[in-house]
Amino acid sequence: MDELERWLRATMQSATQDPPVNLLAGVWRRRRSHLRRVGVSCVAVMAAAAIAVPSVLHAVRPGGSARARGEAAATTARPTAAPGTVLLRCGSYSDQAITGGELYSRWQADSIHAGPVWFVDARTGVWASSRRMAGGKLAAVAPIILAVRNGSTVEITTAAPQRSRFRFLEHPAASGQYTPRDGVGGLTLVACPWYPVGSRIPAAYAAGLTLFYLPLGYITNLTGCVSLQVASPPSWHARWTGRVPLAGDTCKSRS
Repeated sequence: MDELERWLRATMQSATQDPPVNLLAGVWRRRRSHLRRVGVSCVAVMAAAAIAVPSVLHAVRPGGSARARGEAAATTARPTAAPGTVLLRCGSYSDQAITGGELYSRWQADSIHAGPVWFVDARTGVWASSRRMAGGKLAAVAPIILAVRNGSTVEITTAAPQRSRFRFLEHPAASGQYTPRDGVGGLTLVACPWYPVGSRIPAAYAAGLTLFYLPLGYITNLTGCVSLQVASPPSWHARWTGRVPLAGDTCKSRS
């Protein structure tokens, strides 16, 4: 059994247990610890095998499925960030994006679903309004996790009336305080390749999804709900809207 198999077995076993309070942060620390043990070069080889082999096996089947062909095309349709957004892509076991990952058993019930995107923990109060600081500055709301269906490319932007008041953060500020002009208005997310998902995988293990971990999060002076629009190729027009409640609000999502 190689290192990757051991890690996956440990992850699957822990996914069936009740999570500690800091599980979301802990799983990323565990991933970083694993990387240090096996070395960057070894991880790159295993990552390529883990992601590419299922996709190749699926691709060589006669014709493949229409869904697989469409999602594979979508993943490569827009390799650069849309104007006003920052590009995040599936990487080789980076801290920024992984395919499949350990959350907790009821994470879907606690999240907002909009098409191919899940706003993880958006129903639990993790997503909140920024704390107001002196001089009109704002504190970051972080970290947050976005889960995107493998094989998908999406753009996430705030609905036009709110766009200037909700910004994803790309770079940290030394002071930890931000102005409403900092950050970017949206994200372009390129998920990991699609591959067949096996059976009997616990719900806590986000099989078939790419988890994008945003350690800096966002800033906003909005209260109530923020409407986050999700677009995908070929039209790149918003097709889904996730109404995300900021802490203390009770808005409902629609997709």
